[in-house]
Amino acid sequence: MIKLQNVKKSFGSLQILDGVNLSVERGESLVIIGKSGTGKSVLLKCIIGLEIHDSGQISINGKNNKKNKDTFFYDQFGMLFQGGALFDSLTIWENISFRLLQRIKPISNDEAKENAAE
Repeated sequence: MIKLQNVKKSFGSLQILDGVNLSVERGESLVIIGKSGTGKSVLLKCIIGLEIHDSGQISINGKNNKKNKDTFFYDQFGMLFQGGALFDSLTIWENISFRLLQRIKPISNDEAKENAAE
């Protein structure tokens, strides 16, 4: 169901993911454990498309998440961050309106800001 092949991600000169390989079959559960700052959240963000990996392949149900950005599978994912944290790369209104902005036919930024303000 989820397959990663040689996935790499860096921020500037800081290498976060360096050749991650992983396969999770339908019905399997997987736990990712590690110290703070070791790339767990970056890995999950790459899998669901919040971060774009630098190289390698990530596929979900056989579809490449990098090539299918416009038809990505957000409806199949839920993510809850530790302590109710927000997406650190987004503004407050973008966090509040995240799901509406990620649809195949997203609402406009102006509509999203109005919804967030409400």
